[in-house]
Amino acid sequence: MRSARRAAPAALALALALAVPAPGAPASGARPAKGPEQPSLLFQGFSARASHNGVRLWEARAARARVDHDERHAHGETVTVRYYRRGRVVSRARADHAVIDLKDYDIDASGSVEVRSSEGVVLRTPRLFWDNRAQRISSSAPVTVIRGRMKLTGVGFVADRDLHNVRILSQVRAEALSVRALRKELKSWPGS
Repeated sequence: MRSARRAAPAALALALALAVPAPGAPASGARPAKGPEQPSLLFQGFSARASHNGVRLWEARAARARVDHDERHAHGETVTVRYYRRGRVVSRARADHAVIDLKDYDIDASGSVEVRSSEGVVLRTPRLFWDNRAQRISSSAPVTVIRGRMKLTGVGFVADRDLHNVRILSQVRAEALSVRALRKELKSWPGS
């Protein structure tokens, strides 16, 4: 199982590492001197998939992506990810930005982060961290979780990617929503 967990992000890193050099890179493969903001590779309309033994694990898309081999990070903009379990989508995530550590494949997502489970649970936060080894998401930022007609808010959380188990860490508040308030809340974020 551990190899399957590392195979998905490893496939993404391999795809990024084997891609075409950034515009302006010499044909010989030698790298030009880089400034602090100059990436090793640039992509427009990037997508990747990962599977293990023929079973799809995840699909990721980014409007733009850049990779810096020296820092061992990939930076994506307007990122969406679909996670699968036994061939079925279990959750969908989106973020304005995401940074992937190419060593351990942890992900730091920021900017209107939203995760929606296949069972209708919605989690929203300005920042989210994916711990690849533990296969969990977490944050110390404010969070909103909508499950059925219940809206939970607080600061900090730990959850699995299916959103079956979500634990809000502090300042927890619960609110029952009317159907009208629920519809308004679910349409209030970009991409909803």
